[in-house]
Amino acid sequence: MGIHDVSQTVHKLWNGWELRTVILLSLFLQVFLVLFASRRKYTAGFWLGTFVWLAYLSADRVATFSLGILAQRLGDSETNCTNPNPGFIPAFWAPVLLAHLGGPDTITAYSVEDNELWLRHLLELGSQVVVAFYAFLRSWWSKDPLLFVAVPIFLAGMIKYGERIGVLRSASSEQLMSSKYKEMNELRSQFNRFSNSEFFEMTDELETTDERLIQRLGLNDIIPEAKFLHEANLFFQMFGVLHADLVLSDSNHLASYLILRNKTAEDAFHIIEVEMGFMYDVLFTKVSRIRLSHIIRRAVSLLCFVSALLAFSLGMSKNNHAYLTTEITVSYLLLVGAIIIEIYGAVFLLFSDWAMLWLSGQKKPLFNLVYRTIWSSLFRSFLHNNKWWTGSMAQHNLRSAQLTENKWFDISIIKKLLGKSHIQSWEVVSLELKKLIFEQLKDKRSRYSYRMRTYDPGKNDLHEILSERGDQVIGGERCLEKLGWSVNCSDFNESLLMWHIATDICYHYDFPKDGGDANNVHPSCKMSISLSNYMVYLLCDCPFLLPKGIGKERYNQTCIDVSQFSTSLKRIISGGSDLDGFIETLELQGSQVSGLFNGSKLAKALQSLVTEDGWENERKWEMISKVWVEMLTYAASHCGWKEHAQSLTRGGELVTHVCLLMAHLGLSEQCLTN
Repeated sequence: MGIHDVSQTVHKLWNGWELRTVILLSLFLQVFLVLFASRRKYTAGFWLGTFVWLAYLSADRVATFSLGILAQRLGDSETNCTNPNPGFIPAFWAPVLLAHLGGPDTITAYSVEDNELWLRHLLELGSQVVVAFYAFLRSWWSKDPLLFVAVPIFLAGMIKYGERIGVLRSASSEQLMSSKYKEMNELRSQFNRFSNSEFFEMTDELETTDERLIQRLGLNDIIPEAKFLHEANLFFQMFGVLHADLVLSDSNHLASYLILRNKTAEDAFHIIEVEMGFMYDVLFTKVSRIRLSHIIRRAVSLLCFVSALLAFSLGMSKNNHAYLTTEITVSYLLLVGAIIIEIYGAVFLLFSDWAMLWLSGQKKPLFNLVYRTIWSSLFRSFLHNNKWWTGSMAQHNLRSAQLTENKWFDISIIKKLLGKSHIQSWEVVSLELKKLIFEQLKDKRSRYSYRMRTYDPGKNDLHEILSERGDQVIGGERCLEKLGWSVNCSDFNESLLMWHIATDICYHYDFPKDGGDANNVHPSCKMSISLSNYMVYLLCDCPFLLPKGIGKERYNQTCIDVSQFSTSLKRIISGGSDLDGFIETLELQGSQVSGLFNGSKLAKALQSLVTEDGWENERKWEMISKVWVEMLTYAASHCGWKEHAQSLTRGGELVTHVCLLMAHLGLSEQCLTN
């Protein structure tokens, strides 16, 4: 067989399988997105995000491409049930592809920006409906004996695509802001039953619980297992207002402060996690608050696909020669796949936090029993994974990254080439760290009084409190004269890098003193290292979550200096030499933009607290950990909500949860002070 014959055979084979291949690929992409797209909420893996991104971008293009091929091939020749045509294609394949363009319930937008493109999707809907209808008409001319099967699928496809556009539109910034005006008015009316004096009275009573407030808000009849969902829902309404760049009145954030004030750090963070889960659903999925219209649409779509499958099966029993065996197999796969996707979407909604919120909100014994049954079921654990975010911090240590980057092969090299990740490892956000953050935030809140509006330097100036990035902690330890220069830089990123270098050097100085056993390292030391590496990761991969500055350039110059002085730096961290000579060398030869010189200088000053001022190592590391928490809170409060919302698609970020926790404690400049 010659090359020409092989080419002819391949060409014929491809012509026969081209449409079948792309339409099955479209189904596969839908199934993949159904199963894995929602996992972005609690998974920060590089590969999952990459595959979901590829599937999301490919799904619409493959379905559109398939529609084009289908419109060209349908009806090219006439046929009927007594005169089978090898090229005959079922008419309902076109509306099935229209349903694919509607997408699964688990993902409507990959990023926040996709919601702004709803008008483009509306235009595409019009064009794709025309193409699908054109393909349907060509089937009509070809006398397809099962033409009627396409009618219910057409209806389901229109519903699913229209629903997707509606969700994208409602999540766009303009519509979101418009809807939040309504929510803000609802919140205002909800809290109008309280007077400001009542709130101030409850706030002043430090020992009081939130029972009074909960009772007035109608949450006292909620079963204990579901109370956190309703508190998170109340907070979510407030967050929606903040996300739309609106302001909250005193009564709103005083209420959230009263609810959070007496909770443990674990419970407070848990409520924030659930609240962020609500926001993820609204911005990136079709799963949202339970409404009758949504249930009706889901039921109609499912019934349309089921009726189409039954009609096709019945038609095949009477006209078993209408299509080729391959077309029949592909048809069954498309219909069964569509039904499974619809059922999965319905089950996913039934087991979602929104359904649990609705069930427990009915406040009836039967509904409470159903809630407890679903909540404790293993199936819900499988669907939800009992997580609302990844619960971890990405880690990037500048020094170790530079000193180990010359490996022959490292997966991080591939990630860097793709511009996706500088992540070296992950560290679980421990309960100790949550307690430290929560306690420092409550301390900040205690220094701000909403009753007293007069200016009181260091106590009642909210802007000044939010501008603290380590100076409050250092001042409390009476070290401003020795360390104040390190946190008062005009560029926050400069302080971040020098404290990162200093923390790393101090850790390697002190670690051998603990016998080289990581289990003997003080918890404050562990938290300091974790936060230090996490903040540098944000600087590298998520600079939009940090205050603006020349952080990237400082990072690059610091990396150059670390590589240039790697030999000396290795001797220092191994305890082979002191810092004095190294600092003198850096002063003469190092870059002015680099953070290595100032970081080494700061490390020497921190070590002198122990060697000269008589501090215990534990006290030093407690101060360092609190400085890092203050830097984290500073970064959290100096970033836009849109950037924080975008981080939800990568498993969530600790800085986002801290930012929201601060807002609910009233530590946000969007909290109205009238």
